[in-house]
Amino acid sequence: MAMKRIVVGKYGTCAGQACIAIDYILVEKKNAAALVEALTFRIKSMFGDNPRASNSLARIVNRHHFLRLKNLLVDPKVQACVVYGGSMDENTLFVEPTILLDPPHDADIMTEEIFGPLLPIITLNSIEESIEFINLKPKAPAAYIFTKNESLMKRMISETSSGSLAINDCITQFAADTLPFGGVGESGFGRYHGKFSFHTFSHEKGILRRSFLTEFWFRFPPWNNNKLLLLRAAYIFDYIAIVLIVLGLKKS
Repeated sequence: MAMKRIVVGKYGTCAGQACIAIDYILVEKKNAAALVEALTFRIKSMFGDNPRASNSLARIVNRHHFLRLKNLLVDPKVQACVVYGGSMDENTLFVEPTILLDPPHDADIMTEEIFGPLLPIITLNSIEESIEFINLKPKAPAAYIFTKNESLMKRMISETSSGSLAINDCITQFAADTLPFGGVGESGFGRYHGKFSFHTFSHEKGILRRSFLTEFWFRFPPWNNNKLLLLRAAYIFDYIAIVLIVLGLKKS
């Protein structure tokens, strides 16, 4: 089930042309071969042995972005990492679902948003290293974790930052109108969907009404040290200090 959700979360989202599509996968080295095999099986089951003939796989939106994706694979070091797919057709703007295993971390495919059907897999000695890896990258609009490890789930929630986080699924958080949708940091700002859209696009005007019966005398000139002490204490809501200053027990 996890493989089905990952494959549709990458290649089913307009061939990866969505801001919340999966950009890369982190996996422990010992599980990498099994992951590639399982992903390959699911890609074939969904799009066939000849994905070019599939009516379920989108084409790249235009030639400009087709060439951008093509350039991501130009580096020989990146080409050597392709373990499945890689074929392209500029005339039809077709890019085959492609899997890469451990491309160089400084390659364009790992430093730019892919926005296409190219899926790098990065291997780690321990899956716990994924926290550090994610935090070294710009904040993403979405992050996904597939695990039964409750401790790892809690760490992903508390120790990483992203626009949204889905556990054991991907993309579907976008469809839930009870959850806010939006980025964080470089991936955007604001929160949308349902009531969150209403609050985002609503201005909450602050309104204050006071009586004339009481006043903070120290807010008015002429200023002196005693009034300034009271203003500083009031500004930080230090009520004990205010009482001490008024009683003459605090001079500085």
